[in-house]
Amino acid sequence: MKTHTRIHFTIAAAFNLILVLKMLSIGWDGNDKAIILVLFGYSILILLNLITWLALKKFKKTEYSIYKTTTIGLLILFIPTITAASMY
Repeated sequence: MKTHTRIHFTIAAAFNLILVLKMLSIGWDGNDKAIILVLFGYSILILLNLITWLALKKFKKTEYSIYKTTTIGLLILFIPTITAASMY
């Protein structure tokens, strides 16, 4: 991985992590309907990463692997995140 690709991956992963943690705090601090907001927000985050991945892949940019990795990571963490958001 080149240096600029590592930096891009770090920024994308950190941005996604911050958004997921913010959604978790909304789920914990909100009322009983806050989990629905977390579900929609998390799904939209996955869709945005997926659209970015497919657009970069279509235009043959090498950065598509960054968004492929973040999309797969978000999909793997979907059930644990929703479970954690609904615990409090």
